[in-house]
Amino acid sequence: MKRIVIVSDLQMPLEHKAANRNLINFIHDYQPDEVINIGDITDYTAPGRWSAGKRAEYGMSVKEEAGYTVANHVRPLRKGYDKKVTLLGSNHGERPHKYLVERCPAMYDEVIFQEPHLLRLDEFGIDFEPLKYDFAPGWTATHGHAKGISLSRFAGGTAMNAARKFQKNVVCGHTHRAGIISESSGEFAARQLTGVEVGCLMDIKKASYLGAAGFGNWQLAFGLFYVNGNRVSPSIIDVERDGSFMVEGEVYGSVKRNALGRFVSSAT
Repeated sequence: MKRIVIVSDLQMPLEHKAANRNLINFIHDYQPDEVINIGDITDYTAPGRWSAGKRAEYGMSVKEEAGYTVANHVRPLRKGYDKKVTLLGSNHGERPHKYLVERCPAMYDEVIFQEPHLLRLDEFGIDFEPLKYDFAPGWTATHGHAKGISLSRFAGGTAMNAARKFQKNVVCGHTHRAGIISESSGEFAARQLTGVEVGCLMDIKKASYLGAAGFGNWQLAFGLFYVNGNRVSPSIIDVERDGSFMVEGEVYGSVKRNALGRFVSSAT
């Protein structure tokens, strides 16, 4: 039985810090067969379209953000986990290179501002897949931003749209939503496609573009997939607002609730 952890949308340095720490501790303890990060591992705020002409465009540099990701996620992860890790291309991962091409072509460089170089993936033994990655029989992972994938406001819907496009089961991120949708077709429902969205690990309070109230249909979560031969069983691990979660009876981080059983926000 293979166990694969699938993570998306940390968007460092805007990550949920406790969730990131708990995730790394979990991977160290659980030792899955593979970890797949399906993109937006770094936010790259300065070259983003939301930052154009605003103070954020002159904030933390691309190299500083990449260095933060290495120091606070990539290196700590690798200290206790030496198995296969794969990072997928994503819209945020493409930001530095696109910014250079579109707004500063005189400084264009083919390699320096590509994400694999910025995050030193070769040094840490991390594979990079620019668009999609077939990680299990009948399943592919993709970030979800590619042209031709229709976005849905329903959790799992964007992944289901991608599954119809690829005619293969799909797991994706990008939407910051967590959900599983399956769809059957053919005589006696002989054909089934499944779409999985694995949520995000970004701190919604840091998403200034959502406004002061921070309204957004986002869910903190990551994916855990069990693979036995051709059988694949996807599951979503929900992450509490304090960054804690439970996997197979083990709790990572502290879950705080009051006497009525309601969640109480607290640092971990």
